[in-house]
Parts: sequence; structure tokens; C-alpha cells
Amino acid sequence: MAIVFIPYVLRKYCDNKSIVEINASNLGELIENLKKLYPGTKAHIIEDGAIKPGVAAVVNHTTTTKGLLEKIDQDSEIHFINAVSGGIS
Repeated sequence: MAIVFIPYVLRKYCDNKSIVEINASNLGELIENLKKLYPGTKAHIIEDGAIKPGVAAVVNHTTTTKGLLEKIDQDSEIHFINAVSGGIS
């Protein structure tokens, strides 16, 4: 099963877990399976059938270029990273 590192903002939907294991063959399937196990998670990652602007999906240390079609292996590691904005005024 792929290892999904749960960002802090989503942990309240995942029983406060920081890591979960999900079976999937691509990123879209992984997100659907994550939603089935932990309702509420998908809405924070997907918008209009694609990864939300401001969210990066990282599969095995590489930001995905294939979006939801990105291949997932049984030993893949997945991170969802929210963009950070702001700066010095």
C-alpha cells in the first residue's frame, strides 16, 4: 500500500493520523480511496475534477506533472503540500 503523509489541516478528518496507507494505482484512485476511508479529505485536495490550485501533490519526492493520472506503486510515498503565501511587508 502507498504511504500518504497527511498534512496538519487534514488530520482532523483522519483520526489525527499523520500517516495512512492507501491502496491505489494512480493519484485519482488514491484520493477516492482516501475519501472513502476518511470523508472530508477529498474536498481539500480536489476542485472541479483536478488538484486544487495552491495544492501540490508529491509522489516519491517529485511534484506530479500528470495530475490525477500520476501512477502510484505499492511502495510510493505521497505528500499533499499547501502553498504558503505572504512575506515581509
